Amino acid sequence: MASTPGESLVADSDLADAYTYVLGRYLVIRQEHQDLVEDGVDYNTLKHSPPVVGGASASAAPTFVNPNLDVVYSEAWIAVDRDTPVLLTVPEVPDGRYYTAQIVDEWAEILHNVNDRNFPDHPHGRFAICLTGSNPPVPDDCVRLDVPSSKAKLLARVAIGDSVEEAVRLQHGFEIETAGTPIVQPAVPVEPFTNRDLPGAWMFEPERLRGALAAPDSCPKAGDVRPTVDRIAELVARSEQDRAAVDDAIRRVAIPEFMQCLARFSKPANGWGSTGARTAFGDDWRFRTIANWGGIWWNSALEVIYYLLTPDATGHWPSGQGTYTLRFAGDDLPASHVHAFWSLTLYSHPDMRLVPNQLGRYSFGPGSDLVPDDDGGFTIHLAPERPPQAPESNWLPTPTEGEFTVVLRLYLPTDDIREGTWNPPPMSR
Repeated sequence: MASTPGESLVADSDLADAYTYVLGRYLVIRQEHQDLVEDGVDYNTLKHSPPVVGGASASAAPTFVNPNLDVVYSEAWIAVDRDTPVLLTVPEVPDGRYYTAQIVDEWAEILHNVNDRNFPDHPHGRFAICLTGSNPPVPDDCVRLDVPSSKAKLLARVAIGDSVEEAVRLQHGFEIETAGTPIVQPAVPVEPFTNRDLPGAWMFEPERLRGALAAPDSCPKAGDVRPTVDRIAELVARSEQDRAAVDDAIRRVAIPEFMQCLARFSKPANGWGSTGARTAFGDDWRFRTIANWGGIWWNSALEVIYYLLTPDATGHWPSGQGTYTLRFAGDDLPASHVHAFWSLTLYSHPDMRLVPNQLGRYSFGPGSDLVPDDDGGFTIHLAPERPPQAPESNWLPTPTEGEFTVVLRLYLPTDDIREGTWNPPPMSR
């Protein structure tokens, strides 16, 4: 990457690292903007999303990135200040039904998971979300939960299980209220972008970048990459020629390198990558960006481990041009690897969106009426049209055009999953 003859600006590898690091933050900011334009949504307002039940019309499919159909969601952007906490109420959830109230920071790092496993002495009731270092009045019946900056994201999940009505009733038991009127900083302005059309040099415009990076980053290795980020910001501000050179290098080098990272975020086994035993992003800011791109609001391995189908040896993802099968043997069913439940969901690639189809079917899980194989296992058929030999109940429709991927979620995974000694079976074409 060069602008002035004889002058070396930023090495390609450094540019790719800086780009991936900053992109992770802008993906969260993009989500903040998208959430807040919805009618009735504001900071400290809890939105109860309706359940998505298999068999619904294709038009009922959620249109946001990487939706999880196994649970009913409630979510809110939390805004606090030094004088104003936000009070969260968690309902009493019956034993055996999975739930959690996840709170993440402005980089999507996991701060808290409120549930009966992490708060055995206070699994339900009231919690006070407070700015770290502040000392606002907190009601006596509240457990204090600190957040490092003035904003955080709350995601409450309740497993749908065998009763949608009961899940929705519990979902509406989650409530939030402010104990005052916090000062809310508006979301940093961003240019429109998608997972297919990623941002360019505008991410490094100094004023915009300062606002984006003002939220404290808990990543221990953030300091390693920040000098390069600052150097790129200087170049973008220095001249139109330098800005154009940065933008060109981002398109040629940084974005392709990031897309390669998606395929190698873990060592694939049987064609699947795994989020592994990570309980937080920690110092892995590359994985943080990958998670924010492909499945924003990723959760800890103590709650769920995700397996993502990866491209084949030639770098190609499965597509609607093929017909595929995925077979789980009777003695190795997904249900034997969880303490809660499992699901398998198909998404378009790289958008990570549900694929509309005539069945309104997007995933399988414990409640699916799958026709068993002779050994008690089951075979899933993935194709744009139902293969003649496939029971309709075992068919997961794929896009007629373009590529797709599949995500297997294992909630409260067993030890073999967290230790990495098990992998899903390969998908066959």
